Amino acid sequence: MLSSSALIWTTIAAAFCWFIAANQIYALWKMVGDKSSTRHWSVTRGKITISRVGVSATHPSGRDPADAGAVMRYHYRVGAKDYEGDGLRTGAKSRTMGLLAKALIKKYPEGRKIDIYYDPADPAKSALEKKGKGNPAVTIVFLVVFGAIAGILTAHAIAGKMIMMSNGLPVFALGLPSAALLIAVGSFAAYFLQRRERKASAAWPTTQGQIVSSRTIEEEERRRDDDGRERIDRTYRPEIRFAYRVDDNEYATDTWKPGGVVGSGSPKYAEGIVARYAAGRSVAVYYDPAHPDVAVLEPANRDGAALPLVFGVAFGLAGALFMWLMTQGHWVNAATGV
Repeated sequence: MLSSSALIWTTIAAAFCWFIAANQIYALWKMVGDKSSTRHWSVTRGKITISRVGVSATHPSGRDPADAGAVMRYHYRVGAKDYEGDGLRTGAKSRTMGLLAKALIKKYPEGRKIDIYYDPADPAKSALEKKGKGNPAVTIVFLVVFGAIAGILTAHAIAGKMIMMSNGLPVFALGLPSAALLIAVGSFAAYFLQRRERKASAAWPTTQGQIVSSRTIEEEERRRDDDGRERIDRTYRPEIRFAYRVDDNEYATDTWKPGGVVGSGSPKYAEGIVARYAAGRSVAVYYDPAHPDVAVLEPANRDGAALPLVFGVAFGLAGALFMWLMTQGHWVNAATGV
């Protein structure tokens, strides 16, 4: 039987896991409800028409500099229609105040030509910067894992004792191999989805396009070693943006290959891609005839395609091995020497 303190902590842990699971359900609901947040946003060229610091309506006197917000408008064209927008990040309206507003105005001065992200299903929805997209596969994995753990802990709390398997191990010990198997399933699904996308894009019709911009993006991630020293990890990835015309409509995007673009610790790979697609160069563009705003330059490019498969095999083998050991009692025998 669980002691009173153990029962309290088990209940708290179960409540925490239910809270995490509920958050994952909410995240999935948001992804499904707001289709624009999960759909790929296309990119086109635009121009900043208004960029200045304005006064918040709540403080019309303007005496406090912190009340000043960025007032920004931009113009862009999708197909044969012109649009205007004022969104900062995709999927949401943003209000920037004070020093951040001044920094934003400096970054986007009036008259500057910039890339505008827009929702291909509703081009009137636009933004200056792309927000990271949610990954439903990862959310589902977290939901299942934390939901399972929460259910097991709740059962422990209701029974007032730790529920054990026939081999003497607690049931919650299966959580780790179960998580590994779920990650494997998600990785395999991602691999086959990307494979299907590459196969489909190779059969798309082509049109003539032009490289709008081509550059190497450097990203930094700060980490702390075990000894407390800070370490900076840098990754490099190519960013290729191109424009093209289908019938009487003009489009622009940055999906130069199917699937995601994998970063590298060395800039050589990114620089090699950038060198192939210098700005202004004419290129053949493969576009989806059902959705002309979706296009790629290299439908057969398999760079990084095997990564989901490698992760799936690694996590699948590890999860299956630990699951077998735990359910057969070999884990207990190995620990006790019996």
